[in-house]
Amino acid sequence: MAILEINELLKTYGTFSLGPMDLSIEPGCALGLVGANGAGKTTLFRSLMGTVRKDSGEVFVDGVDTNVTPAIWKQQVGYVGDYTPLFDSWDGHKNLNTFSRFYPDFSMEKAAQLAQRLNLDLTKRVKTYSTGQRTKFAIVLALSHSPKILFLDEPSNGLDPVAREIFMEILFEYMESGENSLIYATHHISEIENLADRIVFVSSGLIVRDEIKEDLAERWRKLTFRHELPLESIPHVLSHKSEHPFHELISDDAAQTMQHLQECGVGGVEASRLSVEQITVQILRSSAREISHV
Repeated sequence: MAILEINELLKTYGTFSLGPMDLSIEPGCALGLVGANGAGKTTLFRSLMGTVRKDSGEVFVDGVDTNVTPAIWKQQVGYVGDYTPLFDSWDGHKNLNTFSRFYPDFSMEKAAQLAQRLNLDLTKRVKTYSTGQRTKFAIVLALSHSPKILFLDEPSNGLDPVAREIFMEILFEYMESGENSLIYATHHISEIENLADRIVFVSSGLIVRDEIKEDLAERWRKLTFRHELPLESIPHVLSHKSEHPFHELISDDAAQTMQHLQECGVGGVEASRLSVEQITVQILRSSAREISHV
């Protein structure tokens, strides 16, 4: 059974619409949600968490309909978002004690261990926390009740390089059991390139691609060759640069593209791998062009 199932989710703000969106995540999946700023990542998380009311659609967490039982399902979710409401005049310990009452499995011992690893002083008043320290607190709060799924919306915001590395170590440990899942939203694919096993690309509120990360690395190639005659309608090509007689293609299925070129009498094709970051740029640029032409 999917740990998260989203059916026909729709949320409209003025001229911006998220969805309709369908997405399903199985236990053990580390999913990277990748898109430019304004693509709809934060709107999706706010709709999932109920901080904004979705216009329509269904969301199930661990089989529980979030429309029917608005409180119980949140015990299975850890959330690090763009803002975590805290009692600013209280210290970190008192905030944790208060929030722990909402989670039966909350562990103050685990919270203290996480805070120590992240170098977060829980004796300080929250109002003195920097942006990075508030992010650290949100991470501690999200993980201390052993959730089945994490919703992470740009979670490295304000973290210094050392804290980011420690945070990623914590996430790898969280995923070790094979039973937990996470969605990590970012516009920097490098943050999750090693962690994610599945990448969902969003643009203008829509899912434009849903890919297994390893499949991307295997299928995508940059192809270069020399050919005197014009070439048109080459399959699976997202980018084609030419300066007669030289050609450079970016293909999302190099085997199919090379077969077509071979049938057209093209020889001497050189293929080189692309990084996941290079592939991400191509997908988002191509998607933006396609959506703008609709």
